[in-house]
Amino acid sequence: MSGVSNLGMPMVSVILNCYNGAEFLREAIDSVYAQTYQNWELIFWDNRSTDNSKDIALSYDSRVKYHLAETNTSLGAARNLAISKAAGDYIAIIDCDDI
Repeated sequence: MSGVSNLGMPMVSVILNCYNGAEFLREAIDSVYAQTYQNWELIFWDNRSTDNSKDIALSYDSRVKYHLAETNTSLGAARNLAISKAAGDYIAIIDCDDI
């Protein structure tokens, strides 16, 4: 599916898989918001966190698309599940402790 905006800018889907990553999560998400390129969505894949990662993710606007995994899976499987939710023309991957 093409996520090209009215301005002709391709959509970038940023994939962020998280399992109990609350300690650095806000800084990681803020780093996506700080980018100069603004036609993006952030696919937040919660891999059954037991900390407050969900609350942090949901504190952002609608560009953060929160998804809760049915079961905890390996990172590779979780990334593939998150990618299946992406609407962008391009995929970028960030971990919950990256900036």
